[in-house]
Amino acid sequence: MNPRLIILGFVILTILGTSYLLWRSSPEQTVKRQAHRLLDCLEKGALSRTTPSEKADLLVGLLAPTFKLQAPYPVDSGSFNHVQAAQSLRDFHNNVMSCAISKGKPLINLHSDKSGRYEVTLSVEISLGPRRQYHLKYQCIIIFIEHEEKWLAREIILNPI
Repeated sequence: MNPRLIILGFVILTILGTSYLLWRSSPEQTVKRQAHRLLDCLEKGALSRTTPSEKADLLVGLLAPTFKLQAPYPVDSGSFNHVQAAQSLRDFHNNVMSCAISKGKPLINLHSDKSGRYEVTLSVEISLGPRRQYHLKYQCIIIFIEHEEKWLAREIILNPI
């Protein structure tokens, strides 16, 4: 094989790999991944291998030290710290049989280098037992801040649709 083609192939792969890494580490993509991780913490499947306590620990790593939640009843609204958030998530997982969340196409806006907004339509299926299934739809807004080089959720707003 021609050495020039080998070198050209290597250069092209290097450029593509570098471009992908830069795109993946962009603030927009980081906010999107953090939001998806946060929403994944809320889900509970019948065959889930992750315990409520493990999901609570994951959630704590995604939240600012104090954060606000605005949501309709029966979700508690207000300001929470990590301990309260973890306990609320454990209580939720212990009281539902399953929770599945479907996400629409997200809209991500960065307000500055240090804050961003993730907005998406959520379709939530919750099962509390036989014949006790609920389908809820929300417009979800998550406000992120960059804190100690990590993008953390500072506020979560759920508006019913």
